[in-house]
Formats: sequence, structure tokens, C-alpha cells
Amino acid sequence: MNKLKGNEQTAANAGSAASVIKIGVIKNEMKYDVKTFTVEAGKSVEIIFENLDFMQHNFVIGKSGSLRTIGEAADKLASHARGAEMQYVPDIPEVLFATKLVDPQKTERLTFVAPEKEGDYPYVCTFPGHWSIMNGVMKVVPRKPI
Repeated sequence: MNKLKGNEQTAANAGSAASVIKIGVIKNEMKYDVKTFTVEAGKSVEIIFENLDFMQHNFVIGKSGSLRTIGEAADKLASHARGAEMQYVPDIPEVLFATKLVDPQKTERLTFVAPEKEGDYPYVCTFPGHWSIMNGVMKVVPRKPI
């Protein structure tokens, strides 16, 4: 899977129009305003991530069951010489998709193809110290027949 440090990944096999999911940050609470959302396996997804908080946040989607692994790796980036340059996104296989750090009052779009495997995929802010409360779940369900 590609890790996205920028805006988007285009997928040839996406098929129909992307599912658009709007997710924001609850100001002063270090929480996303959407705790869970559902997408179809193998379909295009566009996340519109709006940071209305006073500090930077990002939006990182990981493999099923990887929340703690990603969070602990992100915390270690706080003391890493290149942590900020890496946007605090760990360079580990558990990270599937990621935005850059989004400045306050800014919006970032992340476009990708949902995993083919059904399951619960965590999303998290990997700014050091945020992951334990700033997270949610992307539920991947079977693709609906056409």
C-alpha cells in the first residue's frame, strides 16, 4: 500500500464515484468529530479533513489492529531528528494512508482505495501524544452488488 504524504492517490480500479467522508477536529478536545465511518471494500474514498483546532493534526489510517503500534511509533518520533520532517507519520508497514500535518483552520483531502479485506481499520492523529484519545475506526464492509 502507498503511504500518502501529500494530497491523494488515484486508483485505476476504483470503479464508481468516491465515497466522500468529512471529518473535522473538535476544537480544544484533541478529538475527531467522527468516531467511526463505513466504506465498501475496494471502492474509492475521499476524506475531507478539516482542522478547526489551534494546533496541527493529521489523519493516518492503519492496518486492522495497529492503533497501539502506530501510536507508540509516532510518540518515538517526538525525539527523532527527522520527526517533524516526517510529519510525525511513522515509516512502518502498519501505516496505510496519511495526510501531512494540517495547520489550524486548514483542510486537507486524502483520496485512496479502501482495503479489499473487511474489518476495522484505525485512524489516528500521529502528532506525538495525540493518538491515545484522537482516534477512530474506518469499518470496511463487503462491496455491494451492482
